[in-house]
Amino acid sequence: MKASVFQESAKAAADRFGVSVKALRVYERAGLIKPPRTATGWRVYGPAELERLGAILALKQLGLPLKRIAELLKGKGDLAAALALQEAALEEARGETERALLLVRAARRKLHDRGVLSPDELSTLVRSTAMTEMKWTPKMEALAQKHYTPEQLQELRARPFTAEDQARVGAAWGQVFADVDALGADPDPASDRALEIARRAKALIDEFTQGDPALFQAAAKMNSEALADPELKPNLPMGGQHFVFIGKAMAALKQKQGGAA
Repeated sequence: MKASVFQESAKAAADRFGVSVKALRVYERAGLIKPPRTATGWRVYGPAELERLGAILALKQLGLPLKRIAELLKGKGDLAAALALQEAALEEARGETERALLLVRAARRKLHDRGVLSPDELSTLVRSTAMTEMKWTPKMEALAQKHYTPEQLQELRARPFTAEDQARVGAAWGQVFADVDALGADPDPASDRALEIARRAKALIDEFTQGDPALFQAAAKMNSEALADPELKPNLPMGGQHFVFIGKAMAALKQKQGGAA
């Protein structure tokens, strides 16, 4: 069989996929791709390199880090599982979008008929649409696998956690974050209102960890890294200020409870 003589320069390959030549260099330094060179030292991309570049970019669009992409391309990971995860995330996003549309349309009808929405209706609408902001992407899955042990992940996924449970917990955390925001700038974490918020946050954390300190530490580390990631941070329901303040309020709550004992 005659070998293909089709070859493209790095710029042509980058233009084909809508990326920069600099990005190709990053993938090359990461060991993801190794284009051959001409006698004069120019990189060239043939069919095999273009196919591999397409795979790299497809996996990157799923939100996977370069290290994870390298493992998948070396056969150490399951590409089918990564694609299945993305499919599930898209299906979930579609379902959440449809539910949000129903809520918005119902709110528009009520607003048209009555000219106003009640505070309860407004808060329900805001909390329900805010719950759609956090997506469990392959990048989040990679973080979970980094910070949780396989045994912890197996235990968490074996729990009978229904869609109703997810909605309840999501709404409860959304209210916690909203109440933190309502405290205003530079709030006192030892105030009565802050301690009440801390009690609700602690109850939600205890429900998740079931008293396991290792699970709490894993969740805290994963949240910290996610908040530091510019790609993940905009999609998280909480900001860094919520994370820090709730930690301070829970410390104040623990100190008060210890003093009352």
